[in-house]
Amino acid sequence: MHLVRISLDDSMPKITYTDEVDAHFGIPWTDDLKYDKGELVCALSPEEIDRLTIEDPERAQTLTRLLMDQPGSEKEDPIQWGWTLPGWRRVMERFDKDKIHVILGGNRSSKSIFSTRMLVHLAQTIPEAEIRSMHVTEERSIQDSQKMVYSALPARYKRTKKKGPNHSLQYNQKNGFNSAKAILPPTDPLAERGSTIYFNNYRQYMADPQIFEGWSAHCIHLEEEVPNSIYETLLGRTVDYHGRLILSFTTLQGFTPLVDSLLKGAETVRTRYSELLQRELPVEQISANWPDCRIHFLWTQDNPFIDGQELVRTYAKQPLEVKLARLYGIPSKSFQGRFPRFNRETNIIEHEQIPFIKDPSISATRYFICDPAGSKPWAGIWIGVIPDGRAYVYREFPDQSMGGPWALPHVNGAGKSVGKPGPGQKPLGWGYQQYADHFLELEGGEDIFERIVDPRMGSATVRTKEGESNIINAMSNLGFVFRSAPGVDIEAGIAKINNALSWDDTEPMTDKNTPKLFVSDHCENTISAMMEYTSDATRSSAFKDFPDCLRYFYVSGPDHITESSLQATGGGGY
Repeated sequence: MHLVRISLDDSMPKITYTDEVDAHFGIPWTDDLKYDKGELVCALSPEEIDRLTIEDPERAQTLTRLLMDQPGSEKEDPIQWGWTLPGWRRVMERFDKDKIHVILGGNRSSKSIFSTRMLVHLAQTIPEAEIRSMHVTEERSIQDSQKMVYSALPARYKRTKKKGPNHSLQYNQKNGFNSAKAILPPTDPLAERGSTIYFNNYRQYMADPQIFEGWSAHCIHLEEEVPNSIYETLLGRTVDYHGRLILSFTTLQGFTPLVDSLLKGAETVRTRYSELLQRELPVEQISANWPDCRIHFLWTQDNPFIDGQELVRTYAKQPLEVKLARLYGIPSKSFQGRFPRFNRETNIIEHEQIPFIKDPSISATRYFICDPAGSKPWAGIWIGVIPDGRAYVYREFPDQSMGGPWALPHVNGAGKSVGKPGPGQKPLGWGYQQYADHFLELEGGEDIFERIVDPRMGSATVRTKEGESNIINAMSNLGFVFRSAPGVDIEAGIAKINNALSWDDTEPMTDKNTPKLFVSDHCENTISAMMEYTSDATRSSAFKDFPDCLRYFYVSGPDHITESSLQATGGGGY
């Protein structure tokens, strides 16, 4: 038997991977320019123009040429002659490096325009590219995605015969592209066909999950938030071509399961100061849970083609969560949560910035609150209250360094967000002595004013070698004294937590206008629980333990106590 060597025909186009192509297109927007009622004009004063002509004549010539040539050229080729905003350039710079690009933007922040133009750019750059554009429904796809794709196509495509042996661009405003796909004319002479942009929608998948199986894509754009199941399925469709997944939406629902999965624990690598909110905000993050996933935030005010200030005025007096979502694309509120005012932008504080940790001279009354359990580890938090009544959760047990997350987002069969136990809930096998020793070690000699325990579990009868006892008595015998929290109704306790979270977030935060509860960024289990504990949760909810500790704290009437008089000096809420 002889082996026959088969050589590939050199005339066959090779496979092009998405991470091999240059994702840059268009002309970078500069502050020299502005749009005035749809007209491109120079933003410089006459004096600034004169100075520019002397100091940087090359830039002055470029500016003049752009003002004269760009509008007409952009109509002919929106991709190569269209403006690209600074936020777009950040995504372009990372496009060959990151597999998943999450673009979260405020209203009218240009996230959809950018994503659409990237699809058309890739379709022109990659021979025989397979591109997918997906929206919520077929109607939204026709009205939004397909309309924007057609607008982004070079005019030369539209002037030629719309259908040929290797391409088809039959389009009308009512029905979109014929057969829900746009096949561009081949740009490579060796290509047997043009690149194809397919238009699909989430409703198709919900009706038939098999519809997305068996195909591959160089790039998939998901317009508006997508169900977790679709996201996970489509991620696998990008493997063959080293493809890219683009998600673009405004986070109006807050920390949904998908948003939480993408953003939880994300590392902020770039920030920017917001004059409106008077604080630094993230503009670029790296996802902690998804490899090669970068999150970009596009601000509404950066879109020069709209009256951004009008939108700012529209939402200026709205609650903080509304401004963050609609102007900056930043989610803050919990999804169907019991603590709607709790959010990462307001209530999470860098550990080193906690007042009594940053400055040990600041007096703090410290409490330890514990929620014992049977098979799973006990849950506990340490809280310090300063003289003005603000309370800071500065330590938790167990933290994520011990065994991982305490609980994970999960939607049950009834569609209710209830969570599921995480690896942090695996039994430790500890007895009373081990808990007492470990808690004392963590405290390191801190002056703990009071230790509070779940009234039900604290007084429950347990059998020991010495006979029947309870957790309070057993721990007291070890020198670890608990006081039972009042047996107050759960809803009353939740109301007290929400009262501590209340403040007038339509105005800037001040020493007087402030929430009364903050959590250290080291206490991620507590943070997650506060975000994820929903109205659908029950006593068996995986996220309930740390909110329970907070309930016991607030129903116990804790406050800052002076050492000399043992009198309360703070408290209250907005």
